[in-house]
Amino acid sequence: MDFGGIVLVIMLFFSLVGRNNSVAAAIALLLSIKLLNIDSINQYMAKNGINLGIIILTMGALAPLALNRVSMQEFMTVSKSPEGIITIVAGIVVAILASIGLNTMKVDTNGVVGVLLGTVIGVSFFKGAPIGPMIALGITTLIMRMFRL
Repeated sequence: MDFGGIVLVIMLFFSLVGRNNSVAAAIALLLSIKLLNIDSINQYMAKNGINLGIIILTMGALAPLALNRVSMQEFMTVSKSPEGIITIVAGIVVAILASIGLNTMKVDTNGVVGVLLGTVIGVSFFKGAPIGPMIALGITTLIMRMFRL
């Protein structure tokens, strides 16, 4: 097995030990595609996987709106509260940082490897989540706690 396959197996192990089924499933699918030697799917995922993931995550985040689970009153109240304003600012900051990160991924493979390894370790051993919008909520929570809002 080549180096990439070995790293994926190690990451799969960490994911299973840390009981992170989402990351384990993603790695298992990639390993299966790799072992079946279906390079076209891996190439497609390498090129389009992040965009597909962003689309699915965005749909999941916006689904409560599509299901009418958020009222206009709730929307306006959150937009005016300290927590809501901090959440909006945190979302903007995370979106900007994610854009910078996506651009960096295109030119810096070392950064990608470090981020991926750190994400798997963070998810597997520290109960983290590999989802950008959750970072915005985490920042909001920390700021709220710091200022006791």
